[in-house]
Amino acid sequence: MKNKIQTKIRYLEKIHRIRGPIKSRFSFLRLDKNEKVNEFNFTFLRKILKRIKSEHFTAYPEVENLYNLISKKDNVDKRSIVLTAGSDGAIRTCFDFFVEKGSKIITIEPTFAMVNIYSKIFQTKQIRISFDRNLNFNLSNLLKSIKKNIDLIILANPNSPTGTLIKKNELEIILKKSNKFNVPVLIDEAYYGFCKITCVPLIKKYKNLIVSRTFSKAYGVAGVRVGYLIASPRIANILYKLKPMYEINSIGALISEELIKNKIDKRYIKEVEKGKNLLQKYLILNNYEFIITHANFIHINFEDKFQLIKKTFIKKNILVKGGPQVKGFENFLRITLGSPKDMKKVISILKIFKN
Repeated sequence: MKNKIQTKIRYLEKIHRIRGPIKSRFSFLRLDKNEKVNEFNFTFLRKILKRIKSEHFTAYPEVENLYNLISKKDNVDKRSIVLTAGSDGAIRTCFDFFVEKGSKIITIEPTFAMVNIYSKIFQTKQIRISFDRNLNFNLSNLLKSIKKNIDLIILANPNSPTGTLIKKNELEIILKKSNKFNVPVLIDEAYYGFCKITCVPLIKKYKNLIVSRTFSKAYGVAGVRVGYLIASPRIANILYKLKPMYEINSIGALISEELIKNKIDKRYIKEVEKGKNLLQKYLILNNYEFIITHANFIHINFEDKFQLIKKTFIKKNILVKGGPQVKGFENFLRITLGSPKDMKKVISILKIFKN
């Protein structure tokens, strides 16, 4: 037993995980992690504060009302839903059930970082389907890789950090072949809302399909850590058995309920769309090469000024990140989209380098 533990320790020691920053990001304009950056209005915050009672801290969480609200919002059977701690909690739940040491899984590369982390933790044989220089992933290679010995396929749609989208007809082709071999497919729809294409209606047709959603992106509460899985009632029931004693905390459940009731996602998405249009107009007028994504961020090519502009953003207390992380896009910066007010701050930086 001791030898097994030592072997596991040595293996886990090789997995690189980055600790959080010591300096708080709260004092910056946070355009680096695709978070909501404009503040919630006081009226909404007051609604939440009025609902908070002592029991939300002293009693164990009560989450059934949130299950009911999600069921109604997404038009799915309540028995098809499993609450999780964000999208990463949803993905981890699928790993817990479908994957073991030596399992073969198919993912796209690059994608959400936790997919690769969990793949390493579970010691899988990961088949990565890469993007080309036009940000197209190789559908043919993916289909060739689907065989009966595959234990799980994970596809983010839209994908981050590329911001690309797998078309609905392509998804159906993937689902049909994987269903033939009884291979489960997890579609991570973290950015649903900014893009209206969803696989949720296909769950009734494909019993091997699982969809994950989060409140972090379109609802804008990344700090609350609430997500969920949608699957056939049979699969969801099995995944539900793997949950911790309580899926999420009481405050997270309360906030998520209010977000759904007040349709906060629709207001935020409209603000992002306005900000995107403003920034895009400036970029076109000033001959910047850029990539509009299917999510709440944009990739801009700064060519030989890449490092200088990146440093200038930091000096002006604006956080940004590297682009699609695909070969050929090394001089692109990824910038989270926000309200027109926030996008004007980005434009003010770009104006410095206009000539």
